[in-house]
Amino acid sequence: MSSESLPEQKVILASNSSIRKKILENSGISFEVVPSEVEEEELKQSLSSNNFKEYCLALAKAKALDVSNKKKNAYVIGSDQICCYEDEIFSKPLTKENCFKTLSKLSGNTHYQNCGISICKDGKEVWSHYAQAALTMKSLTDSEIKNYIDKDEPFMACGAYRFESLGKNLFSSTKGDETTIQGLTLDPILEFLGSKKAIHK
Repeated sequence: MSSESLPEQKVILASNSSIRKKILENSGISFEVVPSEVEEEELKQSLSSNNFKEYCLALAKAKALDVSNKKKNAYVIGSDQICCYEDEIFSKPLTKENCFKTLSKLSGNTHYQNCGISICKDGKEVWSHYAQAALTMKSLTDSEIKNYIDKDEPFMACGAYRFESLGKNLFSSTKGDETTIQGLTLDPILEFLGSKKAIHK
């Protein structure tokens, strides 16, 4: 069978995250968005692992499988991000008050963004990847924190900052891929999809 007669293999992003969508769009590949219907909070409560790697990989897999079971002959990308400082996990803050509490704890300290990625096809996981980035935040005053929150409104951002926006200015140093910090480590995904000839630019 020639490559021309093979059925097209779609790429699907199982997320309605605007930044993850933008990361893929900027890479130039063709894909569609089908958000996962997994109840993240319920799933998080069911996971007892204190291992951040296992934790975010399990969540990413659940999201990818949820969509893969409905969409056949497609590579479905699921991703999950966990922001942690010491033993504490920081979820989406949702409110100004929670943003302030989180940023006050991270101020002057080094914390980590953990990114787990799972790619599933026809209801089975075919690839996974884990990456971690270390970020050292400047020592911020209360007024600096409040001004940042008012300007960037990071209520849905893991860690209470939008690194792709003004949040980048909060840090004295970072170590790791920027797309890991933003929640979708790009290069390994492109490498895998390229090896499967599933990328259509």
